[in-house]
Amino acid sequence: MRESLFFASGVDIMVLLSCSWFLFRYGKISIYHPATTYLVFHTFVFSTRILFLMTGANFFLGNQIDYFTAIEAQEIIKASLLADLGFISMTVAWLWEANRKISFITAKSVILLDENVLKLVLSITIPLGIWGIYSQLYIPGIGKSQLNFGSWSESSYIQNTQNWLILSCLVIVFKYGFQKYSLIIISFCLFILAFQGQHRYRVLSPCLFLLFLYLHRENKKWISSRFVILILMGILVFLPMKYVGKLIQQDASTEDLIEFALEYQESLALGVNADFSFLDMYASTLTLIDQHGGYYYGSTYFTLLFSPIPRQFWENKPSLIQWMTDISTPARNLKELGSVATLYGESYANFGIFGIIFIPFLFAKYSARWYYKILYTNFQSANLFLYLCFASMIIQVYRDGLNAVFIFLCIYNMPSFFVYFFSILKQKRA
Repeated sequence: MRESLFFASGVDIMVLLSCSWFLFRYGKISIYHPATTYLVFHTFVFSTRILFLMTGANFFLGNQIDYFTAIEAQEIIKASLLADLGFISMTVAWLWEANRKISFITAKSVILLDENVLKLVLSITIPLGIWGIYSQLYIPGIGKSQLNFGSWSESSYIQNTQNWLILSCLVIVFKYGFQKYSLIIISFCLFILAFQGQHRYRVLSPCLFLLFLYLHRENKKWISSRFVILILMGILVFLPMKYVGKLIQQDASTEDLIEFALEYQESLALGVNADFSFLDMYASTLTLIDQHGGYYYGSTYFTLLFSPIPRQFWENKPSLIQWMTDISTPARNLKELGSVATLYGESYANFGIFGIIFIPFLFAKYSARWYYKILYTNFQSANLFLYLCFASMIIQVYRDGLNAVFIFLCIYNMPSFFVYFFSILKQKRA
């Protein structure tokens, strides 16, 4: 088994190094190019994980046979090789776009964020964002509100207001610059969100947006060494954040937190930590798709059409990951496991191996084309603003699939999307 994993690891490292060299040499990438985020994602999710498995780490939940059928080495090897195939396909797309002739946009054709639209939208989203924080979130030293929303408590229409204050402030920073008061409010929101014990992207995405915006305004493509140190420190805080948040809400003592830190470190060494087991989950998804006996041919994306309808009005509304529920078995229940499919798993579910080649290729191609369009545009451009929002959440697309583009860009990021959409609509009509 270890010999087979050694082969898969060797192929993966060769693909990672080769694609990285071509991208840095010919891809004209920067820190906010889609390829850069993917390189980080692939390294941690695929390359590092298979190295851990090869050196003796356990498969995720592999020893809990009563709950989850152990993954076999052949499944990991297949998943890794298909991920490498998808990586090569995306690299070709990124290189293609990097060497494509760019049509520069004239100043007259650039649509800017409209200040009047911004003020109107934020006059609604900021008060609702403040209400969302105080009505739903745990605040250290104060506790959590006891408001009962009944059947609407799980509705994204209610829950998303928790993010509206910080997202509204990000729009203000983009429009008016890095002003002290906006940054203070953003820091306060990040502090609150860090203690919620869930949804770490709510902390990660705003931080990435601010980093990318700062670098773009300073006309820099890469971060300095001091930022590297801050990012490494941030990763150490970010990974266990949701677990620590839950412990703090349960009034955990200092000894409890220290004990958790030791257990978390041990789970990493044993290879049973969910944060570093996305490869295992993706491998399991591929197996379940093969057992399912058919592909979805794009129908996994159709559930987006129903997403605006509140579940309170349609109890049996298909979920955005309905296909993962359909292929699950009692021995491998993806929903109970909280499994992720990755972009490759979703693509495989739709069109098999051809999906892994062509869907990531198309996504890489057009996301890179968007990147090159914003490089030299007006710094108040609405298109630039939306791209930075996209770049700050693109890791969710690599983790969850194409549906995440709509979920995170339009639903989670609703205040920003409203400002963008109505600015475009107003100036198009004018």
